[in-house]
Amino acid sequence: MMSCCLPFVLVGEAKIYKHPKADTLYLTIPSKVVQDSTFIFKKGDRVKIKYDPEKRAIIVEPKEEKTKRQKE
Repeated sequence: MMSCCLPFVLVGEAKIYKHPKADTLYLTIPSKVVQDSTFIFKKGDRVKIKYDPEKRAIIVEPKEEKTKRQKE
């Protein structure tokens, strides 16, 4: 069976940190992944995060920004 997904360009190892005073977790993205020309996220971008329990995977997608008209 063929995979429906594109192959990964870069793979890096990350670490998850916990905020000492909250239940918030922070995931670091390695420099070699961030510097790849196909990496679409930039500092300050808003993202949507989903967890797929069947695949045991975190999915990060760009968050669609509402236009001024959509907000009204």
